[in-house]
Amino acid sequence: MPEQTIIRQVDLFFDSDELASVTDSIATRWLSEGPKAAQFREHIKKMSGTKYANFAPNGTLGLYLALLALDLKPGSEIIIPSFTFYGSATAAVFAGLKPVFVDVDPATFSLTADLIDAAVTSNTSAVMPVHIYGQVCDMPSIMSLARKRGLRVIEDAAQAFSVTFKGKPAGSFGDVAVFSFFSDKLITTGEGGAVVTTDDEIGKRLELLRNQGRPNAGTFVHPELGMNFRITDMQAAVGLAQVAKLPKIVEERTHKWNRYYEGLKAVDGLEFMNITPGSSLIPFRFPILSDDRDGLVQSLEANAIQTRGFFYPMHLQPKLMTSPPQSLPISEQLQLRGICLPIHHNVTDDDIDRIIMTVSNHFTR
Repeated sequence: MPEQTIIRQVDLFFDSDELASVTDSIATRWLSEGPKAAQFREHIKKMSGTKYANFAPNGTLGLYLALLALDLKPGSEIIIPSFTFYGSATAAVFAGLKPVFVDVDPATFSLTADLIDAAVTSNTSAVMPVHIYGQVCDMPSIMSLARKRGLRVIEDAAQAFSVTFKGKPAGSFGDVAVFSFFSDKLITTGEGGAVVTTDDEIGKRLELLRNQGRPNAGTFVHPELGMNFRITDMQAAVGLAQVAKLPKIVEERTHKWNRYYEGLKAVDGLEFMNITPGSSLIPFRFPILSDDRDGLVQSLEANAIQTRGFFYPMHLQPKLMTSPPQSLPISEQLQLRGICLPIHHNVTDDDIDRIIMTVSNHFTR
C-alpha cells in the first residue's frame, strides 16, 4: 500500500507574485521600512477602517506596543480571556499590567460583555477581547460596557484581519487593535504585525514609541522614549502580494469550512464552534470538539493528517496562574476536547474528504 501524502496543518499560499515583489524591493535598494511598507500600510488602514496603522515585528510585540501607547496605570488590571494565545497575556505583563483571566462563551469560544462585567474591579483599567478562529466578538456590546465602566479596549485581532461585525471591520471598534501576519494567518509576511487606531493621540504616540521616540528617521532629536518596532520593506513586499490574494483566500476558506461542516455535521461525538450573531467568518482553522480528543488525534495522525490542539488556558500557565489556581471550566474543557483541522490554500477537496472519512470511521469503528 503506497504511503499516504501528509496533509499539513499549516502551509503557505506563495507563488511568483511574492518573489517578484521582494525582488523589486531589493532592486530598488529598499530593505528597511520604505515604499512597500507605505503601500501595505494604506491597505491595512482601508481594510480595517482605521486612521492610523503602524507595523510591529510580530503580533505579540504589537499588543505590547498598543498597551504602552494607552499609558495605563502601572499595576492596574486588564481583563483577558483565558482561551487565547500566550502572547495576549505576556504582552500585558511586560507592559506592567496585571492580567485578570475570565472564561469564554461555550458556544462561540469568545469573550462577552457579561463575562467582562462580572470581573471588573476598582483597579480595572482595560479589557482585551480576542477574536477567535476567524470571527469577531460582539464588539458593540463590549464597547458599550467599556464606555460605561471607563475601560480602555484593546482588540486582539490576530486571527481576524478583514473579518467584520455587521459590516464594520475587526480592529475598528476598540481604542486600539492588533493584527498578526505570522505564517499561519490569513495573509502573512512570515513574522510581523500591525497596530491600528483612529484615535489621534494614540496614533501619534504609537508613531513615536515604535520609531526610537522620534517622528521620522534621519533625525537625532528624540522627543519621547521609544524603541525599534519597525519591519523590513521585504516583509511588506510579501504582504502586498498577499493582500492581492485575499479575495481568493476568503473564497477558498469559506468553501472548505462548508465542506468540512457538511461532511461532519452528522457524525455523533462531535461539536462545532458557533458564530457570534452579527459576525462574518473567515476561517482560521476548522475547530471541532470531542470527548475522545486523544483517540481522534491518534487516528488522524495515523492517516498522515497533522492536527493542532486548542490553547492551553492562560489561568493555568505556570508563570501566570494564581495560588490557588482559578477555575475557569469552559476554557479548561475547550483545551481538553478541542482539535483544529487544516484549512489552508494547499488543502484540497480530496484532502478534506480524506479527513472527513478518517473522522467518521473513528466514531463508527
